[in-house]
Amino acid sequence: MFVRMANAFRELAPIPTYDHQVVISVRLRNPRPDGFPSPVEGEDLAALEMKVCGVLEAGNDSICVLVVTNNGLRDFIFYTRDVEGAKRRTQEVLAVGTGYVAELWIGPDEKWEVYQQCCHFLKPAQPPETRTSA
Repeated sequence: MFVRMANAFRELAPIPTYDHQVVISVRLRNPRPDGFPSPVEGEDLAALEMKVCGVLEAGNDSICVLVVTNNGLRDFIFYTRDVEGAKRRTQEVLAVGTGYVAELWIGPDEKWEVYQQCCHFLKPAQPPETRTSA
């Protein structure tokens, strides 16, 4: 499993007005045996991510907090303050012919439980201790 997390929200989460989670689950076209994308497909997924984030984050209506790749899937996880807008915008982006099969799930998550769980398990790297000589 490969997880990218927006650490900027560690101290802010949960943000009360962003009380719904949006999960866009994209099935990889041709995953490697380990379930991860090839370098070429990785570039396509990066382009899709830029497109999806650009559309959903417009007007600060949604914020992307996690991207998880595992077992032939890439999940884009957002929190939104505009459920209907997020649904409409996602459907519009995915209808343009991305070449991917994707599923959309939106549900309440006022406490940002998924994000909080990732924060708990994925602690940021600590700087190495510095030693001083006397």
